[in-house]
This record gives sequence, structure tokens and C-alpha cells, in this order.
Amino acid sequence: MLACRCSGEDEVDPMSDKESRILFWYNELEGSDFPLVGKKNANLGEMLKGGIRTSPGFALTLHANDLFITETGIKAELARYLETLGEANLEACKKASAFSVGLIEAAAVPTAIVDEACAAYRKLCDHCRTADVPVAVRSSGAVSMPGQMETYLNIRGERDLIAYIKKTWASAYHVEAITYRLNKGMGFLLNIGVGVPKMVNSRVSGVVFTLNPLNGDRSKITVDVSYGLGEAVVSGLVTPDNYLIDKVTLNPIRSTKGSKEVKCVYNETGSDIQTVDVSAEDRNRFCVTPEELKEICRVSKAIDKYYGKPYDIEFAIDADLPFPENVIILQVRPESVWTKKQEQARTEPKKDAMDRIVSQLVTGVRIK
Repeated sequence: MLACRCSGEDEVDPMSDKESRILFWYNELEGSDFPLVGKKNANLGEMLKGGIRTSPGFALTLHANDLFITETGIKAELARYLETLGEANLEACKKASAFSVGLIEAAAVPTAIVDEACAAYRKLCDHCRTADVPVAVRSSGAVSMPGQMETYLNIRGERDLIAYIKKTWASAYHVEAITYRLNKGMGFLLNIGVGVPKMVNSRVSGVVFTLNPLNGDRSKITVDVSYGLGEAVVSGLVTPDNYLIDKVTLNPIRSTKGSKEVKCVYNETGSDIQTVDVSAEDRNRFCVTPEELKEICRVSKAIDKYYGKPYDIEFAIDADLPFPENVIILQVRPESVWTKKQEQARTEPKKDAMDRIVSQLVTGVRIK
């Protein structure tokens, strides 16, 4: 049966002044605030605390999400609806998803949330000296759920901001997100934070791993980078330029030029992005200079050192800013694959020769 326990509430203690807030600016946050605003938002605050350049912005709290589903009656209506669904299978998840998203899309966001979010947006516009400054609207869960919820780019104006905040909340109830939570033993309801950073005017964007993701070698850094917004790299739309970097010297060990056929850019007049062709001249050259590449790696190495473990980092180079201020960190998350393998290797007891022989007799040996 689909239980109506709210995953986002379990991480937060009884209300304090901080926990009852609707919104925080990134420079008010630190890593330990993830139960309030989600991990992506808290990580951005922690990076600012550590002297790492990020795009300015603010975060709506998990409490704001809970306020929305409570005051609109969505939480109570979902609880009643889930009682009628029976067994928690894929078909039930599809029905619950459609019902939940429909409720969220039809509901009006409470005035208190609208007023505070719009006031913060106006302040961000003033800070950036830009009317209707373009922002990203990013999901930020207090529990790591990579790729399960949505991020929206190039959102402009107060009306679109509120509409896309609501879309981000709704994305927690897409079928994939619901089934992911149920498979992890989490509740059906999920309060999430929403990050609202200024969009970087990305000449190029990319992803850094502060290890070699192919073999877990921590003495290396890998960089994938292409023209325009990072969506093209993250989604696999292009073959980016790829670099393998020595983490000590920050010099390239291997540089591989990607095809980079297209790039994602945002429209100047609307809240969306488009894909355009890259010229042959730009495709046939590396898209970052050696100085920019070294600065990307220097900042990424500083993040690795600050947190004391490998990180997966999204970055952009802002076309409007001078070097090195143009290298902006968009998002960070701990590298998970090799970190988990290393943790398991440290904690699992080593087998002696007889244990290995018995294990092979029981499970067999894979023939290559």
C-alpha cells in the first residue's frame, strides 16, 4: 500500500525560528542546513563559506513546500486518495503521480510564499542590475535522489518564477521519483527545497570529477566541457572536449577534442532554452583556453580539499565576466560510485584462502 508518510518532514526537528522560515539567501546557509533547504542549496552556501565562487541566489525551504501542500489541502486530499489505491505497484504509482501533479498544478501558491519569493527575486534583479534577471529553478532534496526531480532554466519575471517553483514541487511526484522513493523505503509525500540562482551567461559549461571516474584514481581530475549551457553535456546531447588532468601539477595528461555539434542557449525574451548549431570553426578547436582549464581544475581541487573527498562538480564560464571571476561553480555533489566502493573495501572483512575457495565452489567462477 502507498503510505502517506512525508519523507521531507522526518529530517527536520520541531519548529524553531530557522525552521519556520520560507526562504534563505545562499550566503546565509552552510552544509549542515540541508534538512532546511535540501543538499544542493546547502552545498552552495557551504561553498560560499569556503571562498568558492558561485552564482548569487536564494533557496525556498522544505517548510515552504509543506506550507503549500498543507494550506491548499493537498496533503489531506492525497492521504485520502492513497487509502483507495491498494497495492504499491507501477500502475498505482502512475495513478498517484497523475493525481498528485494535477492537484499541485491546480492549486494557488499561498500569498506568504509568493510575497517572499517575489521580494527576493526583485532584490536579486537589483543586485544584478538587470530587469527580470534570468534564473534557474532547481529541485533540492534533503535526501540524495540524483536525477529524480526537475531543474528549469532561463526563468524570467515574477509570474514565471512562481509557476516554475510549483512545477519543481510537482516534479517530486513524477512516476520515476515516486517509484525511486518506494524502492528505497521512503514515504510517498516529499517536501523539497527549491534553489533560485542567477543564470550564468555560459560561454561554455561542463562537469568535473575530482578523480578518474573510469578507475577511481584520486590523483587525477577529469573535465568534460562544451559550448553553451551545461544541459548539453549533462544530458549527453553532445560529445564534449575531455581532459584528464594531473591533480598535483594541474597540467593535462590527455586532451581529447569533442565534436560539439550543438549548444544549448537561452532565449532572450522567454523562459526557455533552445538548441543551436555550433560553427565548424568552433567545433574544430578546444572550447576553453589553457588558463581557463587550469582555473577550473584549481577551483575543483579546492572543493575536493575543502570537503576532504572526491566531488562531482558542474561549472560554467560566464561570457560577461573577466578571467578568473568568469569561472562559476553551479552545483556540487559528492562522487558516489568509487567512494562507496572504497568504503566497502575498508569495512568488509578480508577472506582467507579457504574462504575464497569455498565461495568459488558455492557461487562459481565467471568465465571471461
